[in-house]
Amino acid sequence: MPSSVGETGGGVPRVSPLVVYARGIVRKGVVAGVRRLVLGGVLLCGAAGAATPYRVQAGDTLLGIALRAGVSVSAIRAVNPALRASSTVQLGRVIQIPDRSAPATTHTVTAGQNLTVIARKYGLTLTQLVRANPKYASGRPVPAGARLSIPARQVPVYLTTGRDTVAPAAARPAARSTRVVTTPAATARSASPRSSAAWLWPVTGYTTVSSGFGGRTLEGEGEQHYGIDIVAPVGTPVRAARAGRVLESRPDYQRGWGWTVVIEHPDGWITRYAHLSANLTKQGEWVVRGQPIGRVGDTGRSTGPHLHFGTYLRWNPRDPMSLYR
Repeated sequence: MPSSVGETGGGVPRVSPLVVYARGIVRKGVVAGVRRLVLGGVLLCGAAGAATPYRVQAGDTLLGIALRAGVSVSAIRAVNPALRASSTVQLGRVIQIPDRSAPATTHTVTAGQNLTVIARKYGLTLTQLVRANPKYASGRPVPAGARLSIPARQVPVYLTTGRDTVAPAAARPAARSTRVVTTPAATARSASPRSSAAWLWPVTGYTTVSSGFGGRTLEGEGEQHYGIDIVAPVGTPVRAARAGRVLESRPDYQRGWGWTVVIEHPDGWITRYAHLSANLTKQGEWVVRGQPIGRVGDTGRSTGPHLHFGTYLRWNPRDPMSLYR
């Protein structure tokens, strides 16, 4: 089988009850490529004390940071040895913010919601949500009024700094084993996309799609891939496919996206740009069609430099290639 550069964030395995997740490697104490085994949403093995980096801003205090993050001061000190004997934080210093524990709960589905929207709301992968609610594993629609089980989980804490963000060097993985990805069509192909008045191709000059939209096999397991992977060198500018408001501009290692930008467009369309090496826009900012919003990278649950480009209509996944024909 041909090997391929491809993205695995957001994939939904259809068969195996045991799924291996890769933890974001910017987290303190986590070795690049370390994996967690998750069965029914329960951590079986992996790294303890996962944390997310935060650069201290003017006016920050240790207590203030803890209150904003929803964790205790002692928890922050536990993952920052240099702070154990100090009650002050130095301006500009990067400290680690530990994950916050979120208890199991239930969610009542409202009109217009689907599993993708609900998983995103609670910081879960689609796989984790489906595994906690196996009656929907076959892809059956979730009716309004249904009650879903939301498993206990560790939630990364991202404190905004108001600055453009760049993935730390540690988030750019060294060489790793290549994963085998196969799709019903050829795994790697030239897309030959045509930008239209509505949609701009997000990576100018690069048209090879290593993994398409829909069903594929990754390391022997079937899954759904809600987007396309466009192969391009690290650092290549990524441009907004359409004008819109930035919903997210942050690292999302919990769900495998790495550094990601999500844009909401006026007519209900939403686009995701994932595995970036740099984010060039802020949450809440209005961006125009063709504006650079990031740079191609290899962060998150990725097997090599590429852009994951996802398109959604009211959060229902759609094949991006259908918009460029």
